[in-house]
Amino acid sequence: MNLALIKLGGSVVTFKDRPLAANTDAIDNISRVLAGLDTPMILVHGGGSFGHYWSVQYDMHTKPDHYDPHGVSLVHESMIALNQIIVNSLIRAGLNPYGTPPSIFATGYTPLAARIKQIYAMAKSGVIPVTFGDIVHTEGSKYSILSGDSLMTMLAKALRPSRVIFAIDVDGIYKDVRTRDLLNELNASTGKVRFSKRAVADVTGGMQRKVTEAFKIASYGMDVLMVSGLQPERIAEAVRGRLSVGTVVKGKRGKK
Repeated sequence: MNLALIKLGGSVVTFKDRPLAANTDAIDNISRVLAGLDTPMILVHGGGSFGHYWSVQYDMHTKPDHYDPHGVSLVHESMIALNQIIVNSLIRAGLNPYGTPPSIFATGYTPLAARIKQIYAMAKSGVIPVTFGDIVHTEGSKYSILSGDSLMTMLAKALRPSRVIFAIDVDGIYKDVRTRDLLNELNASTGKVRFSKRAVADVTGGMQRKVTEAFKIASYGMDVLMVSGLQPERIAEAVRGRLSVGTVVKGKRGKK
């Protein structure tokens, strides 16, 4: 499908070391760059210092459990607040975003195929669905964190977009974070990748989760591009099929 599926990492759209602090400059810069593209898009964003902040306070994880209902409310509403900041920035840039909680197209971790097709139809019509990682109801009194990275896999598997892009806060995936040795390409035969430990807790798994989900998406036959969202022109390059600086996780050929 002629579609760009783009994940804006929480470490890009927020300051992860400052509770409830949006990186409005980065968000506005990304919005301006996206306004120069003519490709249908679906955006996913992470929680950063919004959702992650409250999920750590209330000890919530990606495993379904009986979490504090007040914490459930705080996580969800903080993600709505961050979504509104991003949506309003896109509107100011002249785009047509549409805030889309994951509960619209998934029940817990189960995707709703008809609703996902509807989201694609919206994207083709010139509207940009903007969804996000969230706390979701699973069953009974159980809830779970559904990460934006997991949403990328869910949407990519269903829609098979022409571009799958993770905008992160570094240039790509480093072979060794100490030497900043960038891996231009990753595939199943690539050696072990080292992951740095963040000072701020990330209940959704941080960079390791992103790479894990990127490999899942690649297993369906799609290349996954990982670029710096703090250099937003690289997002535009990736959408246009060029990658000057970044990492490509190569899709397995012959997969459908």
